[in-house]
Amino acid sequence: MVDALRIAFDVDTDEKQALRQRASATALARAMAVAARLLKDQRGKPAAEPRDWGDAAPGLASEWHTAPPRPPEAPRGAKAADADAEPIVKWIDELTDAELAVAEEADRKEKAGEPPLPPGPGPRVVYRYKPDDYARRWKPDPQAWRPYPGWENMTLPQRRAFFGYTYTGPLGPIEALSPAGQIAMLADQAEEAALVAEYGM
Repeated sequence: MVDALRIAFDVDTDEKQALRQRASATALARAMAVAARLLKDQRGKPAAEPRDWGDAAPGLASEWHTAPPRPPEAPRGAKAADADAEPIVKWIDELTDAELAVAEEADRKEKAGEPPLPPGPGPRVVYRYKPDDYARRWKPDPQAWRPYPGWENMTLPQRRAFFGYTYTGPLGPIEALSPAGQIAMLADQAEEAALVAEYGM
């Protein structure tokens, strides 16, 4: 309708064509008004006639309560026999790169609280550490969490205590060190001698 009116009022349109376009626009406007009225009447009608169900709803509810429970369905993509099968245990230190990526993603989803990965065909695969694996026996060193002040801010005894130096044997010849190493070693020896003289350390 709008397009017909635009053509009718165009400067290049002759009188005869403009009359036809205006008549076409008027007919389209009437058709749109009739369609809108019919649609309004259709929307006012109910979707279906009301029915009297009687006591059908309580009867169906009682039957649903007495019906036996449905057996659990097998996961998608797996058969019932595969779902009931014993899971396969794979040791983490023997995994391939692709299996390790799947295990890491499953562990990340479990820690983040996300839904697990969809099970694939066949029995479920469980990734575990071996009973005697080093990962089970390893415990973090509490001293590793100490703040590091910087070796240049510590005295020689503090450095030995911080880094756990236990060697007390003879040192190598000072000539084997670089000039910078010789200067640092002489400074450490002088510092240690001053501490022993002052505090008896």
